[in-house]
Amino acid sequence: MPTIMQVLHQGGGAGSVTSTLHLSLGLERIGFHVRFVCPPGSEVEADARAGGLEVHPLSLGPRRRFSNASRLRRLLHRHPVDLVNSQSARDRAALSWLVLTGYLSIPLVVTRRQMPRTLAVENWLVSHLAARVVAVSRSVADALARRGTSRRKLVIIPNGLITSRVDLPVLPKALEHWRARIGWEASRRTIGIVARLKDQAVVVRALDQVTTPVRLVLAGVGRDNGLDDLVNRLPQRHAVVQLPFDAEVRPLYDLLEVVLLPSRIEGLSQALLEAMALGKPVIASGAAGNLDLISDGVNGCLVEPLDSAAWAKAIEAILSNSEAAHRLGAAAQETAREHYSLERTVKATAELYRGLLGT
Repeated sequence: MPTIMQVLHQGGGAGSVTSTLHLSLGLERIGFHVRFVCPPGSEVEADARAGGLEVHPLSLGPRRRFSNASRLRRLLHRHPVDLVNSQSARDRAALSWLVLTGYLSIPLVVTRRQMPRTLAVENWLVSHLAARVVAVSRSVADALARRGTSRRKLVIIPNGLITSRVDLPVLPKALEHWRARIGWEASRRTIGIVARLKDQAVVVRALDQVTTPVRLVLAGVGRDNGLDDLVNRLPQRHAVVQLPFDAEVRPLYDLLEVVLLPSRIEGLSQALLEAMALGKPVIASGAAGNLDLISDGVNGCLVEPLDSAAWAKAIEAILSNSEAAHRLGAAAQETAREHYSLERTVKATAELYRGLLGT
């Protein structure tokens, strides 16, 4: 049985964290032994333990490459593995240093879950040191290649849809709770963005040009995010609700007629996958991993990322044409469930690991 270490410095409920956790659970189910490294006391630590993984809590601090490397070196010395996969930035820097200095001789896989913002020289060095670099979309792979990552080292393994998060019964009590929470009312159409702060301002500005009264739910941004001035200047026909991150967001999707994602940095968005799997018509920025998921006019709408007028036009078009909205939602559901299953992601990752280990 191969023993794998999955290392993640993040601990919240971001899509990348959720993807890493469920990939690890899937690998454990098919015969790998997974040692899961994550921040102590985090939400993902509790979920990993509940899922039966061998969990190793470890804090990795920002801009502490060398001390982080020392902690990981000690951990690997106490708990040897056959292969290690870096899933986020701080562990990537630390593990690359261990390879560079000769302390890590087993295969290092580096997974990139967002569009890269690292310097070309660092991308080149990491790809030189890693056995493989996994990109979660073609867009991420292309961006990495432009920034120095060797094509020979790149492997594209998309994120998988976690059906256990979407195929849940929504009880009437939970639905009423969310109706009250967002102030739902029949006089306004309900649309929403389920994401941390990522270009939501573009959509808020677009509402100036949307004539259909809407309630825009911003789930995952909380308050004090710089949007209040824009929200306060909107016409009175619209309402905007800003909510902090909530992992139990499933009932909200039942209240949303359209799901939006204006972000330009997504590797392959779990929130977008979940909305599509539920048959929601989606509008997303024509950038990054959104281009892998959505074919414009077929299973969703792609919009010029920072063009508020284009966003307004797309929102109005879907809200005014229920037949088109239904068609887009049905095609989105097929795409998410048929082409982005978690089982495919686990299988492709297992094949990569086995190939590197010669098993």
